[in-house]
Amino acid sequence: MRDFGSIRTSRGVILPPFLDLHTHISQHPIRGKFTEGIEQTTSEGRLLEGLKRNVYPAEALCNDPNRAEKVIRDFLADTLRHGVVGGCAYMTSNVQATRLALTILPDTWRVGMVLMDRPEVPENLRTDPGSVIGQMIELAEVFGDRFVVTDRFAPVVSKTLRRSAAKIARRFNLFTQTHLNEQPSEKLLVEKVLYPDYPNYTSVYHRDGLFDSPCIVAHCVHMTTDEWDVFARSGAIIAHCPTSNLLLGSGRMDLDEVIRRKIQYALATDVGASPTVSMLAEIGRFLQVHAGRSAYATPSEALYRATLAPQDILRMNALVGGLTIGQPASFIEVKPLKNSSSDNAEECIASLISDSLDDPALTVQQVTLRGRCVFSADSTGPNEYTACPT
Repeated sequence: MRDFGSIRTSRGVILPPFLDLHTHISQHPIRGKFTEGIEQTTSEGRLLEGLKRNVYPAEALCNDPNRAEKVIRDFLADTLRHGVVGGCAYMTSNVQATRLALTILPDTWRVGMVLMDRPEVPENLRTDPGSVIGQMIELAEVFGDRFVVTDRFAPVVSKTLRRSAAKIARRFNLFTQTHLNEQPSEKLLVEKVLYPDYPNYTSVYHRDGLFDSPCIVAHCVHMTTDEWDVFARSGAIIAHCPTSNLLLGSGRMDLDEVIRRKIQYALATDVGASPTVSMLAEIGRFLQVHAGRSAYATPSEALYRATLAPQDILRMNALVGGLTIGQPASFIEVKPLKNSSSDNAEECIASLISDSLDDPALTVQQVTLRGRCVFSADSTGPNEYTACPT
């Protein structure tokens, strides 16, 4: 008889591990404070005002490598205790900070150095045109496709830099990432002021080559029919951020249009616009904002878009593993918050979602990645990737 060794009882509902398709590591210290001190209505919109007042100063702090390392390690510890084992993230425009993130985080995280070269960007965050191409090539050569070509968004990146970056992505077979149509004021700025010779906001990325590589695009809230046509043909991927869209007053992505056009999408937190890295909270927000508006807003759809969908999008099925025979074992164990004796999957998933989506209960009991425990709620030491109990 085969000896399976010791067998323990599960510490909760067993789920695939979470992956976050769009988050900002450097904004982790200000999560939920993106618009702190900003009026509900502003001339530029809460997105652009929040960047200037709160986000850029936080990102500039990561120019100090000691500060950057602390932010990255805190981010890693926080994501693991919420069952998030990887995803796709923005660091800052600082090459050393980006290199630290790629070095410290496990290989289930893809990370980008943020490109920003327009004069509106603070000088201490502005991309250096004389060195950035060499820096991107070096990161691609060292870290391979874990490095993501990261065009922050059209308001802060020149056409010249975007086109050069897109060429590097094609050369090294890298992912690209950006933001699109998050708020009306942003859309107006791009289409009427910065790129009036382009048909629309989406066409800026399409014509400049960003969509020539697998491109992860956050938000896509204020899309026209023509833009959906271009987006769907390009094969670009949506990082859907319902918490961020709600809390910044951006609006609601048209989920039915995304499904109808068979566009790939996955859920994402967009920290720091979101107050938490919890993908369980993001699942809850997805159900909240689309309730009564889309037949696709079900607990099982949300769970899929927070687990297996981003794993597939990021081409990490073999890397992350799961519960399939022949794969390394990766799973999380989550304590239900509500009593559920039903064997119905929708009810079981719903029982895991906290009533407080801004400050969700810590219910992840254990995280196993590739057969190794990388987080345990019982750990007495720091809950970091390299210091978890075995």
